[in-house]
Amino acid sequence: MNRVLRINNVSKRAKDFQILNKVSFELGSGEIVGLIGPNGAGKTSIMKILVGLTRNYTGEVDLSGVRDIGCMIETPSFYPYNTGYQNLMYFAGLNGVGKKKVGELLELLGLMDAANKNVKAYSLGMRQRLGIAQALLKDPDVLVLDEPTNGLDPKGIYEVREYIRKIANEKNITVLISSHLLGELEKMCDRAIIIKKGEIIQFMDFHDDKKEKQITYVMESLDTEAAQKILQENGYHVVSQNEQEVRIRIGADEKKDVAKLLASYNVVMTGLYEASETLEDTFLELMKD
Repeated sequence: MNRVLRINNVSKRAKDFQILNKVSFELGSGEIVGLIGPNGAGKTSIMKILVGLTRNYTGEVDLSGVRDIGCMIETPSFYPYNTGYQNLMYFAGLNGVGKKKVGELLELLGLMDAANKNVKAYSLGMRQRLGIAQALLKDPDVLVLDEPTNGLDPKGIYEVREYIRKIANEKNITVLISSHLLGELEKMCDRAIIIKKGEIIQFMDFHDDKKEKQITYVMESLDTEAAQKILQENGYHVVSQNEQEVRIRIGADEKKDVAKLLASYNVVMTGLYEASETLEDTFLELMKD
């Protein structure tokens, strides 16, 4: 991974409250990374530190590999009675960028047909895309987006997701994106950083997960405790166990071996099927106190 930026041991306090506690991660060139966590977990604080909106923190933020950062931290604000083109031209002027760039971005974000309509008539999804276009005016190599799909309908979510992927692929821009819509992040991101109460509790690499040969299976049994013990003693990776089921990580060709093993110990297996685990399942499990 060609590293673009690095955060090392970043902490932030507000009076007696620890907002961030020793947060460390790296972002690579052209990758889309999801920042996942409940409200108050510290996602927006991390983003504000990255883009320079917050200076009151300890630790190291290494941006030596970054030429420019574009961001959309809050819901973007535009002049409602001006067109999308006029709004973008205004911000282009503030950033010393010409109309050629504005035209490119309207094309890139699929807004050419709406360029001459007043922003007041834009859907929320179109305003979000215009906000992303504004964040891209200075050709940043890193784009930070805080909840860009918040409040959108399924069509708007799909459009924003596809345009973010397009930006990362075509422009080789690194994207850090936060969202509560975990299924959408799973479809969009290369990796995810899961944060809880100001601390990173897990990293997830979706590419590695897809390459993973082993699958999580749910095994139902009349005696899950005995089943778990036997499986572990015979070298199988048991993920979890409760009164109803045991979850194990095995290859698809190992199902018969598991059934034979348990039968040899007279443990009755009443069901064995592939678990349809999602990022949301993992997230909810990690968020439990």
